[in-house]
Amino acid sequence: MKHVQKEVKDRSLLGLSWPLILTFAVGMIQPMMDSWFLSRTSETAAAGVGAMMPILAALFTAIHAFSQSGASITSQYIGANQKAHARSTQTLVIFGSFLLGVALTLIIFPISGYIPRWMGLEGTPAEYARQFLCVVAFGFAFRALQSTLTALIATHGITIWNLIGNVLTIASNAVMNYIFLEGLFGLPKMGVYGVGLATALSWLISSIILWLALRFKAQHKSHRRDLKRSRIILPDWLRIGLPAAAEPISFQLFQVFITAMVVYVGTTAMTARVFAGNFAALSVILGVGFGSGNQILIGHLVGAHDFKKASKRAYQTIAIGCTSGLILSILVALNGEFLIRFFTDNPEVIHLGCLCLWCDVAVQPFKAVNFIITTSLRAAGDSKFPAFVGSGMMWTLGLATALILAFVLDLGLVGLWLGMASDEFYRSIANLWRWRSGRWQTKAVV
Repeated sequence: MKHVQKEVKDRSLLGLSWPLILTFAVGMIQPMMDSWFLSRTSETAAAGVGAMMPILAALFTAIHAFSQSGASITSQYIGANQKAHARSTQTLVIFGSFLLGVALTLIIFPISGYIPRWMGLEGTPAEYARQFLCVVAFGFAFRALQSTLTALIATHGITIWNLIGNVLTIASNAVMNYIFLEGLFGLPKMGVYGVGLATALSWLISSIILWLALRFKAQHKSHRRDLKRSRIILPDWLRIGLPAAAEPISFQLFQVFITAMVVYVGTTAMTARVFAGNFAALSVILGVGFGSGNQILIGHLVGAHDFKKASKRAYQTIAIGCTSGLILSILVALNGEFLIRFFTDNPEVIHLGCLCLWCDVAVQPFKAVNFIITTSLRAAGDSKFPAFVGSGMMWTLGLATALILAFVLDLGLVGLWLGMASDEFYRSIANLWRWRSGRWQTKAVV
């Protein structure tokens, strides 16, 4: 463990982040691949299931936030050379995340038929969405384990194993999608049910691979006495984890609301948003990858009380993230028509999707700032500010701007997308102010 501490704390941002960048890039393929397979069935199936993505994203970001909070606490303990507490934190986070995934299954499965209607879907799109939700819900526990194990492995600096696990998972997901949709090996053609089943099984495969990496590469061994230390670790995990989960959940619920407004605008707008959104996500790859690497470094440096170096790392990562987000979003927008034609030949959908991709150029630099600063604050133990202040600004300034642009100025989907850009701008200013104040230095666990 001592050797790993020194390596992680002193490694370069690029050396730690490049496997995370590729891991995230590969991970982005799964929803795009699902959309492609579904679009081979029908555009309606792709749009109906795509409309459920904000709901699933809200659930997964809650899981991810708790996982990252636990990993940040682990990083601080490793940085402070408190090995027993680091091991106990890992055990508690793995066990707690699994229970959270089970709880989400018990909540979502019984209401899977109602959620599409609450989102404003009707008829065939609503039925496709229901089919996908009722199957994929049974994989939430594995999704929770996947997220937690990914965060813990990255904390130890062996990020290459996250990449290996993700590549194998995506490959298996593609194979299973093909088998279930085509009805190979005597299986019936499962349609949307098959896509959901392939997704859930891919999470199981990923969990197994990542657990083996944590067990044998990071040398983690869980003990019963680790759970007995929960009275020491759990208060800090909840103190950081609950606000950390609240902010991204609020953001995803904001996306749910925006999606409901898009549904109100019309089916063409909904389809264009789903297809354009798949490619807009490509623009955040470098920002999220570098931001995740930065989060690991911040946790280790805060644990070692090297606040000056932690602050310098954060500003360097912001510069890299903003620049990369802007460049990638411009490249995606320039190739928008070519990319969207992978999913559809409908000229109205293609035109509207291309407009959205150009609007996304205004979103990405501020999105990078928000991600990097929010995860840096969370790694330092200061998760309340982005949760409460950020969420407040989102549902006041951000929402008002989106509604005015979309319905008062009659810009429709374009107005809603520009409203999301304004929300990122408002919150990035507030979060930067918080980091510059230095108050995060008093929030460390160690």
